[in-house]
Amino acid sequence: MSGTDELFPDATPLPGAAVPPPPPAGSEPAATGASAAPPAAPRRRGVGATAFVLGLLAILGDLIVIVVALFTLLGAIGNIGQTLTNVDNSLGAFLGVIVLEFIVFFGGILFAALAVILGIVAAVRNRGRVLGVFGVIFGLVVLVSHVALWIYATTSGTVPGVTS
Repeated sequence: MSGTDELFPDATPLPGAAVPPPPPAGSEPAATGASAAPPAAPRRRGVGATAFVLGLLAILGDLIVIVVALFTLLGAIGNIGQTLTNVDNSLGAFLGVIVLEFIVFFGGILFAALAVILGIVAAVRNRGRVLGVFGVIFGLVVLVSHVALWIYATTSGTVPGVTS
């Protein structure tokens, strides 16, 4: 009995109201001592989801830095007169963008490497396999692009976007 049945023994349900089913007859423990196996716990997808989020953050970080760098460059070109007369403020803005790019560049490598490692673990152990595969794909895209940019910057005498 529920608590409301004890308070209102003569209460009848309203028409159209859901009436709870009676408890099953065999709900009492078995006298033979045989117990049913507990239901299997659902597989968790935490590793695959983590790989996916890290890969996505690495890609989004790159896209945000590209947009910020473009707007900074376009702002400097649009106001070339002020840029040339007020070199101190312009140089500070460029240095700020360069520091931001370095942080996101190396942070992207870290996030992408973790996404690849965790994605492989998720795929092998079946702990969020689909999300893990996407994490590996996103991580590899960022790793390949960052390594290619790093090789280009170190082998050429110029740094893209900084020197010409």
